[in-house]
Amino acid sequence: MKPNGTYPYYDIENINNLKEMLEAKNEKCPNKIAISFMQNGEKISKTYGEVYHDVEMLSGYFYKNYKLKHIALIGENSYNWLVTFLSIIISGNVCVIIDKDVTKDKFKQLLKISESNAVFYSEKYCTFIKDMLFIKKNKIDDLTKYYKAGAKVENKHVIENDKPAAIFFTSGTTGPNKAVVLSQKNMAFDLIAASSLYEPQKNPRGTVVCFLPFHHAFGLITSVLMAYNYEEKIYLNSSLKNITKDLKENSPDTLFAVPIFIETFYKQIWKNARSKHREKILKATIRLSNSLLKVGIDKRKFFFKSILNEFGGNLSYIICGGAYLDKKYVKWFRSIGIEILNGYGITECSPVVSVNRNFHVKDGSVGIACKGVSVKIIDGEICVSGDNVMLGYYKDLKATNTVIKDGYFHTGDLGYIDEDGFIFITGRKKNLIILSNGENISPEVIEAYLMKDEAVCEVIVYAKDNKIVAQIYPTEDYIGDQEYFDNLIYKYNQDKPKNSQIAYVILRTEEFEKNTNKKILRDKVGKE
Repeated sequence: MKPNGTYPYYDIENINNLKEMLEAKNEKCPNKIAISFMQNGEKISKTYGEVYHDVEMLSGYFYKNYKLKHIALIGENSYNWLVTFLSIIISGNVCVIIDKDVTKDKFKQLLKISESNAVFYSEKYCTFIKDMLFIKKNKIDDLTKYYKAGAKVENKHVIENDKPAAIFFTSGTTGPNKAVVLSQKNMAFDLIAASSLYEPQKNPRGTVVCFLPFHHAFGLITSVLMAYNYEEKIYLNSSLKNITKDLKENSPDTLFAVPIFIETFYKQIWKNARSKHREKILKATIRLSNSLLKVGIDKRKFFFKSILNEFGGNLSYIICGGAYLDKKYVKWFRSIGIEILNGYGITECSPVVSVNRNFHVKDGSVGIACKGVSVKIIDGEICVSGDNVMLGYYKDLKATNTVIKDGYFHTGDLGYIDEDGFIFITGRKKNLIILSNGENISPEVIEAYLMKDEAVCEVIVYAKDNKIVAQIYPTEDYIGDQEYFDNLIYKYNQDKPKNSQIAYVILRTEEFEKNTNKKILRDKVGKE
């Protein structure tokens, strides 16, 4: 392990838009494999030159047939989806990115909000679209005819970096979905700024297995486009059912993930250990390995080879963002040889704001601000300024002016910055419990405490009748065990002032309702 401490930003060649990125890679390494994926049972690989050529042809089609239009894109993660996205935004149009799992009514609503003129979709997942008569429809399952049409046309559009290029919708966990407008400059700046803090350590470059949904800014801009700019080989996972298989076969050195995946990996490792009666051995080996690390001896690749092989054998880093991650996971995965670099981002900031570095980390934090990004705390709220901050919410000036003030985007997240520049998140402003005595309680702090208990699978804390309530979905072995959870709450309350104590706990028999990003819809809790 290298020492933990400050060091200069990584030197990354600048780009002003995503077309420049495509051109640069086509010129530098046209024959190098860029993206791989499965198609009809066969692994297909595309070089940087082939990606550039495909985008050039398809962008010609869009340039000829659409002028400054809003074009919706909906479908599963795929190579065709990526090529369509890039072709739309470099042909002078705006790509409206929609979650493939939305309902028909929600889809119509998002089309209306974004004023979309056409939709390109995957028939495999979005069967209801073909029956819609009010909008022009095109399938992306086979792009051959569009390639042929576009090959005859030169895309002469000159990109204006500050103009709208893409619309992402917020996840809507605490309210309606907002249409976030990002420019080419926003996206290009953010992937370079984030790259100044983190860099793959393998040379020549290794592989990234991408499984986060592309409608999520972190899943598209960071885990795919940033990896593309790094010249990492990108393997596109088409279904979460195949993650284990894809990891073993593609041996990634880096993964981009949200906390639910980290937690699932962790639980599966322990489940496997228990099933083989090796739980005590694993615990003892971790203690031994950690003791050796303290004296400079690293045997993790040897001790934990069987676990690391489940990830393909080469995994060194997991970049994690999108939600709170307990630092116990960071420490535990470090113990077996995988460094989790926790970061912070938000769709309105394209999305990355900060991240822990390869060799400069502070557990429990979300890292330091990206190069060129200013972060400050205003009245306890994390506020961000930089070229990664969105243009605004589409045709919603009031909402935009509410969050962008004096050049800073007010994230709605509460936190602080320590003396070393590391950012810590303590909660969400909208989630604050404000009691009748004026005291503010951050429910996330209580939730983090309760989540450490093995009996708690999911928990949401909220106020009801001026009392603090914990609603818990237990792990399988503790479902319905009211006495256990009453005792858990009793222990939590022991050293808390009366006004800050949990009044009672409600046990659930089903998981909390979630959005398609697997985030709990907090605004619906307590209203069932």
